[in-house]
Amino acid sequence: MRVLLDNNVNQRLAPLLVGLQVVHVRAVGLDKLQNGELISAAETMGFDALVTCDKNMSYQQNLTDRKIRILVLNSLRITLAHIAPLAPDAVEALKNSPEGSFTIVQPKEP
Repeated sequence: MRVLLDNNVNQRLAPLLVGLQVVHVRAVGLDKLQNGELISAAETMGFDALVTCDKNMSYQQNLTDRKIRILVLNSLRITLAHIAPLAPDAVEALKNSPEGSFTIVQPKEP
């Protein structure tokens, strides 16, 4: 599965998403695009999923007739220390989410 990390996701998360081919938007020249333009470009480039920390994207974008999956990392902060623990659940969610869907991964409650 080819996964694109959004600008707001620390690129050091990539190696923690084990078993997935992960690149950051900067690495493929999509770092100037936002939301709908980014989703379209990611699909055109053959990405299966977009990982973002933008909690509002699911309210702003309609994935009807889209193939890309969008995974939202919902953590207190978007630092690597806060999102890294979500990596195993993120991998599982990406592997199990249907095309054209939004999935939210957040810390488990204590």
